Parts: sequence; C-alpha cells; structure tokens
Amino acid sequence: MPFASYAFPYMRKPFALVVVAACSGGAGGKSPAKPVPPPLPGNLAATELPNIPAKIEVVTSAPTDASAPDKKSPLLDVMKAENEREMAALAKTGTPAYYLGYQLVEQRIVSLEAEGGALVTDQDDVARNLDVEVRVGSPELDNTRQLADDTNGLNAPLTRRGDVPFGDDKEAIASALWLETDRRYHEAVSALNYVKQDQQTLQKAKKYDPDFAHEPTETHIEAPAKLEFDKAQWVDRLKRCSKGALKGAATRGTCGVVFQLNTSYFVNSEGTVLQTSWTNAQLSVSVGVKADDGMNLSRLEQRFGVAPKDLPGDGEVDKMIKTVTDDLDALHDAPLAEPYVGPAILQGRASGVFFHEVFGHRIEGHRQKDTTSGQTFASYVGKDIAPEWLSVYDNPEIETLNGIQVNGFYRFDDEGVRAHKAQLIDHGKLVGFDMGRNPIAGFPHSNGHGRRSPGLPPVARQGNLVVEAAKSVEYADLEKMLIEEVKKQHRPYGMVFTDISGGFTNTSAFAPQAFKVNPVMAYRLYPDGHKELVRGIDISGTPLVALQSIRAASRQIETFNGVCGAESGWVPVSASAPSLLIEKLEIEKGFIPPDRPPILTAPAIQKEKP
Repeated sequence: MPFASYAFPYMRKPFALVVVAACSGGAGGKSPAKPVPPPLPGNLAATELPNIPAKIEVVTSAPTDASAPDKKSPLLDVMKAENEREMAALAKTGTPAYYLGYQLVEQRIVSLEAEGGALVTDQDDVARNLDVEVRVGSPELDNTRQLADDTNGLNAPLTRRGDVPFGDDKEAIASALWLETDRRYHEAVSALNYVKQDQQTLQKAKKYDPDFAHEPTETHIEAPAKLEFDKAQWVDRLKRCSKGALKGAATRGTCGVVFQLNTSYFVNSEGTVLQTSWTNAQLSVSVGVKADDGMNLSRLEQRFGVAPKDLPGDGEVDKMIKTVTDDLDALHDAPLAEPYVGPAILQGRASGVFFHEVFGHRIEGHRQKDTTSGQTFASYVGKDIAPEWLSVYDNPEIETLNGIQVNGFYRFDDEGVRAHKAQLIDHGKLVGFDMGRNPIAGFPHSNGHGRRSPGLPPVARQGNLVVEAAKSVEYADLEKMLIEEVKKQHRPYGMVFTDISGGFTNTSAFAPQAFKVNPVMAYRLYPDGHKELVRGIDISGTPLVALQSIRAASRQIETFNGVCGAESGWVPVSASAPSLLIEKLEIEKGFIPPDRPPILTAPAIQKEKP
C-alpha cells in the first residue's frame, strides 16, 4: 500500500504521521450541472464576492535552460556506456529489458544545532547513492503492475540504495553499475512472473492502463554547485540564538541550520542525459514547554534560502525569537478548547497546508491505479469540486512566489522528465493530476512530477501547489464575513487558524476518507470582534465536503514551505494559498499525554539559587 504524510516546520524535528493514502484514475468529459450543494439559508454565495483576483506574482525558470557541456562529469560517460552495454546484453535474454535507467545522487548534508546556548549537533555527511530501474515485459504490461491481491508483498518494490565508490574511476563505477543492474534485472523478472500469473487468474476481466509512458529525450548539463559557509560564525550565531530563545515560559530553546549540496546524474536507455546541481539552506528557531496539564507546547519559525548567505541576519533572527517566545507564552496561558462545528478562517499558510492534505495527496496520479485506495476524485474529472472562482495548479518551475523562494522548485524530476505546470482545478472543475511516468485513463504522459528520495521508486508527488482565487476580499473583510456567518449559524464564536504544526490524510479504502490537521495558533473570534487564543484541538473532516464548504478568499497570498513524506520518501514542497473562509469546519479535542512538567527546574533557566 502507498503511504502519505506531511512534515511541517512547526515541529522541532521532521516527523512522519504514516497513513494509508491512495486515489484512482479519472476520465475525461464535460461536467453536468454543478454538484456543489446549495448554500444554507443566509449563507454567503460566491457571486457576492468582488471580482478581484488574489495577488500572485511568480518567477519561473526559463523554459529552455542553458546547459554547460564543458562542465560535464566523466561519470555521465561511464553511466551512458554501461547503460548501452547492459541493454544490448539484456536484449539477448529470454526476458529482455525494454527500459533501463540510472540515477546517481551525490549529497553533502551539514547539520548544526544548538540548544540552550550549547552546540548539540555537528554533522557533515557525504553520500553517493545509486538507483537502478529495470523494466521487463512491455510498456503495456511490465514488472511494476500491482497485483490483484498482494497481501504478502510479493511485488512490492524493494528499498535499497546501490553502493557506488567515490571518485570517477571508470572500472570501479562500471562494476558498481553492472552489479546493481544484475540484481534489479533478476528482481524485475521475478516480479513479472507474478504479474503474468495474476493476469491469467484474472483472465483479462478488467481493462488496465499501460504501466509506463515513453517521454522525450532530454540533455542538460549544469555546472557543479558550491556550498560555501563560515562554520565557526554559524556555530557562534546558533549558540547565541538558542540562549536568547530561553525566555518567558520556554524551557527549551533550539536554533539550527541544515545546508545541502546535491548533484544528480541521470542516464536512461531512451537517450536522456542529465547533470543537475543545486544547494539549499534552512534555518529554524524553536521553543517549547510542557503545560501544567501535560500538553507539549512548541513554536517554530523557519526560513529557507538557495544558499547559506540567503538566510536572515541577526536582526531578523531576533524577530523570529520574539515571535516564537511571545506565542509560546500566550499558548502557555491559553485555555483548552472544546469540540466545535461552525464557520472558520484558515489563514494563508494554514490554508496551504489544508490544500496539501485535503486535496494534494489525492491528486497524485499514481494513486489513481491503487486498487486499495478510496479513489476520492476518480469520477470527478471535468466536474465541479470547488467554487467556480477557485483554481489550483502545481508548478515545480516556480522559483519564487510573491518574492518568497519556494521549496518545490526543480527543473527535471527523478524519472528524467522536464518539470511542467499541472493544472489541477480550473474555475472549480477538476481537470488534471500530478503525473509521473505511470499513465492513467485520460492522462497518458508525465508532467514531470515523478519524485523520490534515494533508494525508493519514484511516484507522482506534489511540488509547488498554488491556489488561485479569481474573486477575493481584503483579509479584514474576511473576518467581518466570518462574524456574519457566526450570527447566521447561531454559533457562539467562529474559529481563526493562523499556523499549523502538522497533519495527515487517509486515502485508503480500508478506513474513512478523512484528514486531520494539527493547528498551533487557533483563535475564537466572537461576534463582538474580540479574539481568544485556545489550544488542544485538531481540525478534521472529509475532502469533498471540505472543498465544497469554501465560501470566500482573501486577496493576500502566503507560502508554506515544508518537507513531504510518502512512499517514495521525503521531498521538499511548498503550498501557496489565500486565507479561506470555510462555511463549516469540524474541530476535535487533541491528544494530551498523561505526564506532567518536571519537578525540578532546568539549570539553564533557574531564576533563583537553591
């Protein structure tokens, strides 16, 4: 079964709330009458919104990126030669391979973290990982076909990274490629035998879509990137930052950076040759405390950059510290909330996470073939699933949105396909999916969304999800609309969510098609206009009802950057959206552990001598 989860920046460490996720293929066709249920008496109608679009300014990569052939690594020549030799040899076997792909990824990951004024993490790791994909059979039916009943995992893809020596020794690299290709070929032949057996049992009772899509040949060479930073300076900054974060109610103050240098070499039997190289940098400021009732409270702010020099200076870091410590103090004094159903506002970043969970995972193309999935949007292609003024697309080519660098930028995916914009919702209608090289009905080709972590098979994944609103209002007017909804629905208050700590979505047919989002900063907005911060609640619901409950959007767009975990590993993503007014949202009580705060005060924050 596939899995999908999300890691959010408002946690001290990335986490994976593992949930079964799946979708089903869609079919083309025009929509009949709009299936969105009519608004309840007195509720907002979309036509009441002013015809002013939300503001989105994007900067994308050039459609044809200039290559640097003089910077080509000798690794590519070795990989290409071995790929051609292996394909020629495998063509003579009883079960010939029709596709062979090599991806070699070199990574340097630097992680520095300080807590309470002391350095606690100092890591600088370098790895070289090889992934080999061998396909036998034919694009119409190959070794990757899901079995009708694979309860024993007979045809599940194996997680293993090939061992590749460092350097560019031709014989050593070629031997590593040969050995891993041989392993993968035998695994593929065994898997194909199970598939053929399965097909005979089914007696072709069901028509299946092909298992693989051939895509255009690409050649692109980028100069190797460089990771440059002053380690001593960063260690000093992190120590000062983490010590400064120990104020107010906080019993933990942590500041950390992660710098990455990535170079990917990709060669396949179709003739594609790619060399891409990039850096990224991440700064986090986190504080935490355990409330008297045992609830773990935490706040975290992060900033992202292409390189370490793009991260904020000391002045901006001080503002980040003030934000998280002020919020933590307020949360420590905030009352626990009760279950609630009623109108709510999801502010920009919270709205982006909402769309990622409620919609994004269910729109990843490969899930449309999973026979264990709930297939939420399988029959909705061409039909309305959201207000007519709302559109959604996923575009990995975006580098910045409204001046903010977005995490999900890349030029080529992990299947050797150039990244493209995928239109998903067009004026309320579902029109497409994020696609890898696994075709589904009505969508025979990839749009460059096949992604993975090293050692895992690539599948369709989100990149930069963007929510557009053709009709919008200023945020202050959105809160006025919320108060009107509170009065019309005879609720004591409405809810406003400004920040999210995490969430997950279940898309398996074995369980309810539900989602849960964990807010950090949640406010009650009363009819007289005053707000009250509360804690200890989760947002829950089902996707179709949630999408069709959207009633208005703000003019302002915010971007959430994070890391998404699913069956193909962890990949960087972003979600950009306006604030949204939801007609009805269900709120549940969150989990509070039974333990209590420590009896003894931590030495670093002790106010008085013993």
